[in-house]
Amino acid sequence: MLGLKSRTDPAWVEVALSDELALMRDHAHLERKAAGHVITLMGQVPHAADRLLEVVKEELEHYERVVALIHARGEELGSDGGNPYVRRIARLTGRTSLDRLLRMGLIEARSYERFDLLATHARGELQELFASLKESEAGHHALFVKLGYEQWPREEVKARWDKLATAEAEIVADMEWGPRIH
Repeated sequence: MLGLKSRTDPAWVEVALSDELALMRDHAHLERKAAGHVITLMGQVPHAADRLLEVVKEELEHYERVVALIHARGEELGSDGGNPYVRRIARLTGRTSLDRLLRMGLIEARSYERFDLLATHARGELQELFASLKESEAGHHALFVKLGYEQWPREEVKARWDKLATAEAEIVADMEWGPRIH
């Protein structure tokens, strides 16, 4: 699925949905941080700034939607406790533009896969939210990988993706489940 080397165990969904508020808070913070990372990419991949700006806008729109759901429940977003998956993915990648693009591509691919599971099992407003977000994640993944292929030799991108996707699968297998997207 989107070049991932593993699939999430479907039993993860029950744990993720066990605290809907924590899940939504985690997701809102991920969307906010994704927008910031894509803004950084705009400076590193200037020929794609217009396409990346569209991703920034979508990430911020997703952030606003999730925060609105949190507020509708009478709750506040709260502070960002960080995301162990993203921290581990960041450590395995370098600071090159290609690694940043592929890191973002991996995270978006995993988000798509998890949103697909959540959309199947969640109910009400969360089901609608996750169903609507998953296609955006797939589109973001495709853009990041495409930008890699536009700028670097195909075999280099393919080899780096394979190495990172293999490491990402190991990270996913090793992660403790919780009410988080990753």
